[in-house]
Amino acid sequence: MKGFTHGLVLALFLVAAIVCYAIGLPSGAAGFVLAGIAFEGLFWFGILGRKRNSKAQP
Repeated sequence: MKGFTHGLVLALFLVAAIVCYAIGLPSGAAGFVLAGIAFEGLFWFGILGRKRNSKAQP
């Protein structure tokens, strides 16, 4: 279930970024463009994320 919710949240971040870009770019609204950049960053951070060490730390 954790993988499903993680994927759902990532999809929502991507959709939010696309919507913000679609609203902000034609109208020149910098706030929507910046929000789109933020949502896209959250999406890519969620996809690439931090590498986890597979060995247990003593």
